[in-house]
Amino acid sequence: MTKPIRAVLYVRISASDDDSTSIARQEADLREIAAREGWDVIEPPLVDDGISGRKARANATEALRMIADGEADVLAVWKFDRWTRQGLSAVGVLADTLKDAPGSLFVSLRDGLRSDQPAFGIIASVLAEVAKMEAENTSARVRSSISHLKTVGRFHGGVVPFGYDAIPNPDGPGRVLVLNAAEAAIVREIAERLCRGESTTKLALDLTARGVPTVRSDYRRALKTGRPAEGLDRGHWLGGTIQKTWTSAHLLGYVLHRGEYVRGEDGLRLRVWPAVIDFETRERVLARLRNPGTTEGKRSRRKRAARLLSGLAFCAGCGARMHIGMSRGVPMYACPNDLDRRCERPRMTAANAERIVVERFLAIVGSHPELEIVQLVGDPGVSEELAEIEAGLREASTELLRDDADSAALFARIGALKARRAELSSASAEIREVGRPTGRTYAEAWDAAELDERRRLLGSAMDHVAIRKLRPEEPRKGLHRDRVAIVWADELAEVEAA
Repeated sequence: MTKPIRAVLYVRISASDDDSTSIARQEADLREIAAREGWDVIEPPLVDDGISGRKARANATEALRMIADGEADVLAVWKFDRWTRQGLSAVGVLADTLKDAPGSLFVSLRDGLRSDQPAFGIIASVLAEVAKMEAENTSARVRSSISHLKTVGRFHGGVVPFGYDAIPNPDGPGRVLVLNAAEAAIVREIAERLCRGESTTKLALDLTARGVPTVRSDYRRALKTGRPAEGLDRGHWLGGTIQKTWTSAHLLGYVLHRGEYVRGEDGLRLRVWPAVIDFETRERVLARLRNPGTTEGKRSRRKRAARLLSGLAFCAGCGARMHIGMSRGVPMYACPNDLDRRCERPRMTAANAERIVVERFLAIVGSHPELEIVQLVGDPGVSEELAEIEAGLREASTELLRDDADSAALFARIGALKARRAELSSASAEIREVGRPTGRTYAEAWDAAELDERRRLLGSAMDHVAIRKLRPEEPRKGLHRDRVAIVWADELAEVEAA
């Protein structure tokens, strides 16, 4: 009895192909030749859907393995460029596999190519190189198209940035980005909360709990493409995702192309689509998230303050800065001075000292509206453009330090930016600083803040805290509020006195 010939069918399509080479058509044509040849088709066919022929593909590798291990006798593909666009290297791998599996057969249907033909190696090599060349040309055209689309305000495809929808271009072909009202409101809310000092971890937990879909979640992808989204995964926000999303240039309508901003003739970044937040807000977000000791992405090893009053607590006797120590497992503020015998070297539990200071601080300012200091120019538009120019000058100066920098182009950009800055500065009113309400009280700000922000609030309100020694006649237990003297800033000293 003749042994049946087993055939594995391999089909592939990439996102750029048209319907004429669809998966369904390739499979139907291959099943037709299998029926004519009397092959037994191994089910299911191996499919690489939406994967470029220039890349390694799991199912193509699996098809070769089946031939090599004797699980299949024939490997049939619709066309050679469906099998690979990787050039001669892929032909070599295929030829070696067929050689090591005597009696095996490779068939490329549309090319009329079979591995049992005398000139198979030569023809396959030519087809492989032609497919590779076509792929490279296609890639170049796609890159050029993307570059053009990015500069004229059309969306080039891919994941829709958070805060936007991609819609048909009302003024011509292609698609453009417009603001998504619901997502834009979330962007502005989270930006303001970041500016107020809330941690990215806390915000990530909040967004996840509220069911806000992440940028790449299945739920959001379905919504953006008009498919049913009910029951799909909304994803989980992470602190790193918050930081990446809320510092992204797209929130200002800027576009990156090959790692560089798309710019106008004046050297400023082009706003290719509508901004979700203004430049000042993004700068405030960046300032909040930036590690003060970070340079070019490298984290400093600066030691963080151990306690709320570290650097603020001083000895009332000798004036030395008090250190944090442990006594029977309890954190203590203690005077470190062991040279001046006249100092009584006071100590106080950290919990009690901090409680006293916080109670008095909030009693004075807790009900007042929190203010943030902002710089204003007569024309808000001028203020924002000046800020963008300063950012552009910093970027250009940094780029000049690179070994491969185009110095002539960068100096031209710097010159154009400086000229525009001088023009705006001469035309604008005097810059002034004002306090702007954040929308919450200092007590609410305190509750939402973490250690570093709480230390900043205290540091802006007081000069220092002086702690005296417990007197012999005073009981050892209790708060002893009068042991802590707070030297406030002038304004708060007047409020407390009143």
